[in-house]
Amino acid sequence: MAKPSLGEEESALFRRVSAFPKFATLDQLTGEKLQEITEREGVDFATALLYDRVKRSPEHSTFITQIDQWHLNDVPPAMKNVTVGLVPAAYYKENPDSGADGKLFCEEAARLGLRCELIPVSSTGRLAENAKTILDWLSLHRGEKIILVSICKGGADLKFALGSPGSQAHFGDVFAWVNICGTLKGSPVAAWLLASKPRFFIAWVYFKCRGHSLTFLREIVPSPQGPLSATLKLPDSMRLINVVGFPLRRHLTNPFMRQCYLRISRQGPTDGGVLLADVCNLPGALYPVWGADHYLRPEVRARKIIDAILKSLTVENSQEELCPTTETLAIDRTAQTPLA
Repeated sequence: MAKPSLGEEESALFRRVSAFPKFATLDQLTGEKLQEITEREGVDFATALLYDRVKRSPEHSTFITQIDQWHLNDVPPAMKNVTVGLVPAAYYKENPDSGADGKLFCEEAARLGLRCELIPVSSTGRLAENAKTILDWLSLHRGEKIILVSICKGGADLKFALGSPGSQAHFGDVFAWVNICGTLKGSPVAAWLLASKPRFFIAWVYFKCRGHSLTFLREIVPSPQGPLSATLKLPDSMRLINVVGFPLRRHLTNPFMRQCYLRISRQGPTDGGVLLADVCNLPGALYPVWGADHYLRPEVRARKIIDAILKSLTVENSQEELCPTTETLAIDRTAQTPLA
């Protein structure tokens, strides 16, 4: 993938990061350490440092290089009999222009000749309600080869579905999950909105006027005892790819997201919706996008990344079909290797 153009200020920032002697490996950058670095060096430095260490890490560097190369490969997907199931973000019906509806992903899948369906979860549904919708959709598509794509809270809904009793039988046809900036461990934005009476009242009025409840926000507040606190468990047949933006505040164009970023970034690097330290601790492969926001905008770069990931997944899966199970495939397995 073509590297984003950097201004003089950002180029200087990455020169500082390259010369920084501490935290040479990704596993050393815990959430606590990133918050300390943010307090001492600023959130811009902490974000660039984390991005640099992800790019250099043996856990992800090979996968990142492969995706970059796939973008340059102008061949169609190896498999056309694939269904892409899209789990959209919260409020996707009311605010589709934000990117919450995942229309961009469906357009790119269609351009490549793949089927794409939006899984009709409730835009402000509770985790259990949306998880049932996902499982019902999977039941209707048994026997198909499926790639699931989730955006923002859609990732939390999908994680909850995976943890539901008896859910493993529904995911047998799913060979990949592409998680776009998912709130799999909750979102500090929800915690911030509900933390004070004035913000709670404004949020309550906003949702009440549109006929919605705040319950779904309470469920995604990060908590050791919350509904998203359980460890993510993936079926052996499912590959997880996490795509996440690494923006600075100046990269964000949405006023509300800029405000969220301002509040959340006190805890460390963020894309405006989740803490990046949480994303870097998820199992699977990680593809970082410098300068992209929580919905992976700007669109031009997002299309290139989506194109490359879909091509790579369909080619790899077609190779697995052709090889006997006793053979070892000469393909990258980073996406099934959790971080240290």
